[in-house]
Amino acid sequence: MKINELLVKTLTTYDADRKRSQQTQVGVSQIGGCRRQVWHQLQNTPKENDTLKLPALMGTAIHKMIETAFAQTIEQEWADYWLEEELEYDGIKGHVDMYIPAIGAVIDWKTTKLRNLDYFPSKQQRWQVQLYGWLIKHAGASDPKTVTLVAIPRDGDERNIKIHTEEYNEDIALEAIAWYREVQSFDIAPEPERYAAQFCQHYCSYFGQACGGKGKAQEVVTISDSKQIEAAKKYVEVSSRIKELENEKDAIKAFLENTEGVTPDGIKVAWSQTAGRKMLDEEYVAYFFEKHQEPLPFKQGQPSMRLVVK
Repeated sequence: MKINELLVKTLTTYDADRKRSQQTQVGVSQIGGCRRQVWHQLQNTPKENDTLKLPALMGTAIHKMIETAFAQTIEQEWADYWLEEELEYDGIKGHVDMYIPAIGAVIDWKTTKLRNLDYFPSKQQRWQVQLYGWLIKHAGASDPKTVTLVAIPRDGDERNIKIHTEEYNEDIALEAIAWYREVQSFDIAPEPERYAAQFCQHYCSYFGQACGGKGKAQEVVTISDSKQIEAAKKYVEVSSRIKELENEKDAIKAFLENTEGVTPDGIKVAWSQTAGRKMLDEEYVAYFFEKHQEPLPFKQGQPSMRLVVK
């Protein structure tokens, strides 16, 4: 077994033994995600897809380290606090990362990537932390006053940590609960909300016979999330600007042809010859292998996802 396979297998086995990993009930973090995935879990549909696990394992490891560190030091600030508290009310279960009753602060840690920080927090993340506040309120503790999401980028550093705080709002929590109750009421599985090649086959345990993900033949889904709408518009705008700037750059390059020297403010302009790109003579290679009656030796690259926003 390769060392990378051994590493993932060992971490996965360790994580599978945790009580939280063995939970079969729909958790707060899933509410607002893919309705079809939640529906299958509610129906106890057998899981058939071996998903990629490393991002979730890294998130678990960071959460555990934060829990351990705070348990050792937080007494200096607050005498009363909750860490990784499991709560359940009216059939909804959640694990609160941190709650400080003295100030009514609900805190939830989120591991992410740098590229996702511009769109943090998502509606689903806001639902989740507000639901934690709702669970705390019904647990008989002091009423929550604020909810905070802390984004920790796995590929960044401490300067990139992003914090979002808002007042506890029960209406937002009830909106999330209404979403969950609607999924519970479905007699048949709702349509998938993720694309198979991009997400489902890698991260959904029900991908396969139970769910094949969204297909091209399905009707167009209207994007309603304001941050996703903003991101799509920004992508189109940036793409257009890049094209304009490339054209402008080419025009300037043509204008500076045969110009060399240094401007008064220190900008150096110089031209140098670069070697032409060395390429394989495909016609000769094809002729050679055909002559020896051998198939052409192709090497298949890794598949990638192509984004089209227009």
